[in-house]
Amino acid sequence: METIMKIPFLFALFAAIITGLIGISNNKSLNQTCIYMIIAMVIFYFIGTLLKATITGIVGEQNKLKEQAEKEKKEEENQERLRIEKEKAEKLAKEQHLGNNLDLVADSNLDDGFTPLDLSQAVRTRMKE
Repeated sequence: METIMKIPFLFALFAAIITGLIGISNNKSLNQTCIYMIIAMVIFYFIGTLLKATITGIVGEQNKLKEQAEKEKKEEENQERLRIEKEKAEKLAKEQHLGNNLDLVADSNLDDGFTPLDLSQAVRTRMKE
């Protein structure tokens, strides 16, 4: 990120050096070469500033996308974990519902109001019908 912040300065520096070398090789006067170098520095500084802003925006967008992807991944993991826990809870509830715990009592003196019908009495009533 530090290199991105230096882009305008580096663009202006290289533009001034190249402009100065071209001016010297063409035998221009020192004043004219310096004016061309200053103009090139200003123009390329603004170009570098635009480039820096563009790159910073792209990097920021990529970071947002990464964070969003990480959040979605964590959310999916949490949902998967909750689904598994829910399935386990349902399975445990189902196992408990199936009657794993039976309370059987033999020879109890519980009176539930049930009296068995004698077989002979049932046969007689059936015959009369």
